Amino acid sequence: MSERSLVHETLGRYQLLVAVARGGMGQVWLARLKGARGFNKLVAIKTLLPGGQDLARFESMLAEEARIAALIQHANVVHTMELGEHDGMLYLAMEWVDGEPLGFLLERARERGGMPRAVAVALVSQVLSGLHAAHELADESGPLGVVHRDVSPHNILVTYEGVAKLLDFGIAKATHQTSSTTETGEVKGKFSYMAPEQILGNDVDRRTDVFAAGIVLYLLTTGRHPFKHHNTAAVIHAITTDQPVAPPSSICDDYPAELEQVLLKALEKDVDERWCSAEEMRTALERAMPEAFGDGGRSTLRAFMEQTVGDRKLARREAVRRAQLSADSRDIETGSRKVLQTAAQSASSLRAISISEPAPEDAEGRVSAEAGRRTLAAPRAKRAHAPWLVAAAGVLLALGATLPRALHPPGSLATANPRGVAAGAPLALSPAPVASAPPPSPAPSLVTPALPSPAASVLTSSVPAAAPTRPPARSKSLPAKKPSAKGTSSSGNDDLLAPDYAH
Repeated sequence: MSERSLVHETLGRYQLLVAVARGGMGQVWLARLKGARGFNKLVAIKTLLPGGQDLARFESMLAEEARIAALIQHANVVHTMELGEHDGMLYLAMEWVDGEPLGFLLERARERGGMPRAVAVALVSQVLSGLHAAHELADESGPLGVVHRDVSPHNILVTYEGVAKLLDFGIAKATHQTSSTTETGEVKGKFSYMAPEQILGNDVDRRTDVFAAGIVLYLLTTGRHPFKHHNTAAVIHAITTDQPVAPPSSICDDYPAELEQVLLKALEKDVDERWCSAEEMRTALERAMPEAFGDGGRSTLRAFMEQTVGDRKLARREAVRRAQLSADSRDIETGSRKVLQTAAQSASSLRAISISEPAPEDAEGRVSAEAGRRTLAAPRAKRAHAPWLVAAAGVLLALGATLPRALHPPGSLATANPRGVAAGAPLALSPAPVASAPPPSPAPSLVTPALPSPAASVLTSSVPAAAPTRPPARSKSLPAKKPSAKGTSSSGNDDLLAPDYAH
């Protein structure tokens, strides 16, 4: 099956959106996990390239990668979700990392004056933390002795928030297991990031990955590869000979001495002279450059990411959005997906539920003035079953509260003499009051007595002859766009959607 025909196809629970990377044995896709009621989750899917002569062996390697990586649960390791098979095609579902490969990040930093040492130390320390989690991996039979064997900037992704994640355990080796996908005499990995014992075919352990992490740190902090030469043979010679690596201070005059000691120990040719574990090296880095850790280090790292690839973050997320819209349009056209209810309609339904609740009553059964105002402010279509009764009752209460005051203003005889004695008639003698008591406050009602005239006119005009019912809101859907050429192949998205999952 060709790459073009796989776009928008479904493998198990996952719909492929666009191809983002191609490596030695596999290809990686941006995909989405489809759930109930329109639920989507972005994932990365690795598939094997078709037509390979060693397909059976590659399938065994992919299964081994899934077995090892699925056991690692760590923030600095790309999470593996599942190994699936669809119509005879194996695929590996992984976490989709919203970020950039470390190699690309380094190139961008060079264009802008280089990567700060504190940022480089912070990123490598996170990689060491993920490596330590892999090295300590064990199952029910005991420690697995996992060695990554391919730690390089191509296999490290950095999110836009500054989290480094190690990936691609495709050639990882469980040294305590009898089975292995490596043939006799075969060397796996990138020569320029290998330890001497790995190149020579000797036994490897966690210290092999420490050496590779040291090469990455050297490159990030000096801008140069410690064993860079014009051809592969010269690189292999430089790594396997007893000649020590050039100190970083010979390249950068201001290189911190404490950091240099940590780095040179990681790059010892003699495996017994190196740091014993990735965690030991990480702890030494924290002592050598404490400013790269803690809240201050995280703030520096996030600021660096925003300055270096902030523009890429926006453009890349827009490319992801367009890839999803292209798939949505295709699904709607083919009828495999129904148009979802819009957010506006959902909000309208929630408001209808809120308005239809009964208003709270006080101890005497009277509806509070605040509840009355909420009821009057509600749309006519969302009121009680007989809205004209409520409006008429409001008008009567308003008239009952305001009409006596309008007919008998304060200070009139009708107000002073409740018995209604005629004007000029003699009054019965009574003891003179010491002080006039203030009039009692009116009881609360549905409409306040001091209601202004505009509100009263609104009440009067709100009495309908017949309560019209508003037609239900129509469900709005996105315009159906035909998938563009960019949305159906990787040609237009490689620059933005290319984390090196399968380098």
